[in-house]
Amino acid sequence: MPATGEVQPRPFVAVAEPLDRARAAQVLDGRHIFGDGAGAHAELFFGRSPEDFPHSNRYQLCLIPSETGREWLGALVRLNCNYFVECYDGLDLVDLGPLRTAKRGANWDLLVCMSTQSAYQLPMARKFVTALRHRGIIHDTIAPTVEMAVQEAFANSMIHGNLEMNTTGHLSMDRFNELGEETARRLASPVYGGRVIMLTAKKRRNGNVEISINDQGSGFVPPDETPVPKLPGAESTFGRGLPLIRSLCHDVSFDRGGRTIRLTFAPDTAASLPLNTTFAAGLEAAEHASGEADLRNPRDATILIADDTMISREIIASYLRSDGFTNLVFAKDGEDALEQANKHNPDLIILDIIMPKMDGYEVCKVLRADPSFAETPIIAQTALEENEGRTRIFEDGATDLILKPLNKAEMIARTRIHLENRLLVKQLQAYQERTQSELEMARDMQEMLIPKAEQYRGIGLDYGMTISASFQMSSELGGDMWGLAPIDDDRLGVYIVDFAGHGLGAALNTFRLHSLIWSDDRHDDDPGAYLESLNRHLKGLLPVGQYATMLYGIINRTAETFRYASAACTSPVLGNVKTGSTTFLDGSGVPLGVIRDARYETRETAFGIDNFLLLYSDALIETVLDDGALLEGERLLHLVQDIISETGGMPDLASHLADQFMDRAPVKLHDDFTVVSLQPNRQNPENR
Repeated sequence: MPATGEVQPRPFVAVAEPLDRARAAQVLDGRHIFGDGAGAHAELFFGRSPEDFPHSNRYQLCLIPSETGREWLGALVRLNCNYFVECYDGLDLVDLGPLRTAKRGANWDLLVCMSTQSAYQLPMARKFVTALRHRGIIHDTIAPTVEMAVQEAFANSMIHGNLEMNTTGHLSMDRFNELGEETARRLASPVYGGRVIMLTAKKRRNGNVEISINDQGSGFVPPDETPVPKLPGAESTFGRGLPLIRSLCHDVSFDRGGRTIRLTFAPDTAASLPLNTTFAAGLEAAEHASGEADLRNPRDATILIADDTMISREIIASYLRSDGFTNLVFAKDGEDALEQANKHNPDLIILDIIMPKMDGYEVCKVLRADPSFAETPIIAQTALEENEGRTRIFEDGATDLILKPLNKAEMIARTRIHLENRLLVKQLQAYQERTQSELEMARDMQEMLIPKAEQYRGIGLDYGMTISASFQMSSELGGDMWGLAPIDDDRLGVYIVDFAGHGLGAALNTFRLHSLIWSDDRHDDDPGAYLESLNRHLKGLLPVGQYATMLYGIINRTAETFRYASAACTSPVLGNVKTGSTTFLDGSGVPLGVIRDARYETRETAFGIDNFLLLYSDALIETVLDDGALLEGERLLHLVQDIISETGGMPDLASHLADQFMDRAPVKLHDDFTVVSLQPNRQNPENR
């Protein structure tokens, strides 16, 4: 409990299966993660993949299983969590103090803590930097530079830190092989392989990004020489990456006796701006308050008149009252002006420049520094004849300037125009807030149409199959949807839909089609006839020019077939885990909602124990990746083959494919991303 006596909320902790509650408690009950002991009271959420955890939750910590593979590295991007810790026997964080700051909330924008044994074979630098991109910590333009520097520093900390490998001497082939054998021995040793390596990243308020790699080895601090000495020759391999790292970073430093390498990257000024969290938080609150203040008529506005002369205040007030402005507030000096502004939150301020205690220049600067008054119109009034004084008031934040002696018509005209502009801005803000609220509601409703992980996995078990899926909504509201339709004990229907366009229209069309699909329990044995029926109904519901692509198919596990029909859907991939072969199925057809009497062909292919099926939306093949190319045609087939080869045919193809796609894709997708894989469970007794 903090010193103020306030009760801190229970932290949310995501626990990756096969870790169980008892194993998680062994890590959380100690004080080397949550220094205040809050881990013992954490609320635990369990799941087999990142998609299993409710994305509306903000997790303070994610515990991942020992010797984790690539599938859980994808959680760095897809899970709403900043701390990732491998839960393994011998985990000891006693000397890694940064993690203990978790008790006050996320001190790091990203922290990944793993054993040397687990991290050695994994593309940690790429996954880490990809996660930073998706969190907005670094911009895409500098990501390759950051990745290269992190990779070099990470390798140094792994090899020379945790493994304490001695690489001095001439590197002959025999010497290289000896190092390989020694590396394998040390990785298998609980002393070396069980040491922790931790990556952390933080974006500072000045825009700099600070990344540190922390190991538990003996430590090494190179001599501080400028310029950097020439690269070591054949007698040593250590430090060859250090000149490269220094050339890529704004600054490199060492801490904890050389067991921490800290890399600082200056902001990409064209891509990102320094953070000012205090101002941003205040501005957000001010926008919320302005949305609640309903200014419908400019003459209902609250106007603050700040002048040290009573007669001047009365003259201005009489001018305004004559034009119907009656909600007037007065201040007799600069300090009083700030007090009245905070008390009444005026819609417009008429401010004298020359006043006692605090002049108009200072009042302007103080008001503009407060997010609550960042956009409030300020009309300055002055008798100053010097241009310098008039220019300065605009530099300090005034919206307009009127000269004394005041002209009634001019005063009223300037007041009207600034209040009308203020009214338009507030109406626009209210409209944007309402639209955003509606979009968020539609987004939530659309996500409800997508099967949850526990649902599709449960259905898969019923049919002796492993079903894997990944869905990510685009930066705009889209129209993707997929689902499963159990027919009987042997037949399982599956569909994937993509409506043209974005926004509320696409979402509403998705709801319409979903209602049609589930309006009855009849999903015909003939997929072509089923699509024809849906098309006739949808044609009468959709406005002209709107349409959907769709594939509907039926897997028959007894007949070992897949019968399907397509309405211009992306071509499914059919593969074989034994042979590694992959091929595209025919996805041609007329989109739904275009022609009322369109006909759809039912196609059939073998789907046996060694086969797998991959369905996906066009975002997978139409998104330009970081190399400027698309993941389409033979390139997609080769990637699927590589995943099958690397994983030994493990039935979690969709997650692996989504992970590799997100590594290379832009942070903001312009279309919904959906990928679904279905594969008979070869370990299921019914399928042997």
